[in-house]
Amino acid sequence: MEKTIRIILLLAFCLMIILSNSFPTLASSDRTAEIDNYIEMLGSASLKTRINAAKLITKSGITDPGLYDIINEKLLAGYNTNTLNIDHIDEMSWLCKALAASGSQYYAPTLEKIIQTATSTKLKKYARQSLSLISEYAEKNRLLNDTTNNDPGLSPEVNKYINMLRSDNFALKRDAAKSIYRGHLSEKALFNVLSDELLKGYETASQNNRNHIDALAWMCKALASSGMVEYRQTLTQIIENTSNLKLQNYAKKSLRKLQ
Repeated sequence: MEKTIRIILLLAFCLMIILSNSFPTLASSDRTAEIDNYIEMLGSASLKTRINAAKLITKSGITDPGLYDIINEKLLAGYNTNTLNIDHIDEMSWLCKALAASGSQYYAPTLEKIIQTATSTKLKKYARQSLSLISEYAEKNRLLNDTTNNDPGLSPEVNKYINMLRSDNFALKRDAAKSIYRGHLSEKALFNVLSDELLKGYETASQNNRNHIDALAWMCKALASSGMVEYRQTLTQIIENTSNLKLQNYAKKSLRKLQ
C-alpha cells in the first residue's frame, strides 16, 4: 500500500513538471510578486519611486483590491497635508490616477471627497479626471485580463500586448506599441498581429482622429523594432496609400530601419 502511494505521488509530481514546462503561462500567470513589488515601491522613502509605482500601476491591468486599498489609504491620509509642497501634490495626483486604474466604483467616494475638500486646485483637477476614467479602466482591465484567446506558447506579457493591439481602443493600441518598441521583443506571432492591425487600421483612420493616427505611428515604430525585413511590405503599402502625412512620415522612418 505504501509503495502504491509513493508511486502515485511520484507520478503527480512528474505531471506537474510536464505541465509547467509545456504551458509556461500556467506557471507564470500569478501576479503576486508584481503586486508585492508595487506595494514595496509605494512604501519607499523615495518620492520618485512612489510616483513610478503609481505610473506603472495605471498601465498594469491589475485589479487586486489589496493593492488599491493601500493606495486609497495613502490618498485619504495625505491629500490635504503638505499642500504647499509641489512634489507631494504631484504624488497625490498620480495616486488618484492609480486608484482610478482599479476600474472599481468602490473607490469613487475617495475621489469625490478629494474633489470636494482638497485645498489644492491641481489635485482637485486630477481627482476629477481620475473619477471620470474609472469606467474606461474597468473596460481596459477586462480586456487585459481576458485569457480566452491566449496562445499557451506565448508569455502572459506578449498575450497581453496582442489583446491590446486587437482592441478598438486607440490608447491601448498605442500603449502596446510603445511597450513593444521599448521592450526588444522577438516573438514572430506578436509582430504578425502588429502588421495585420496596421494594415487594417491605416485604411480606416480618419484624418481628424489624432489618437488613431498617433497609435498607428507608434505601431509603425514597433514593427520596425522587430528587425524583420519581411515587414517592409507592410510599411511600403502604408507609405504608398495613406493620405495622412504624419503616418506616412513615420512609416518612411520605420522602413529605413528595416533596410
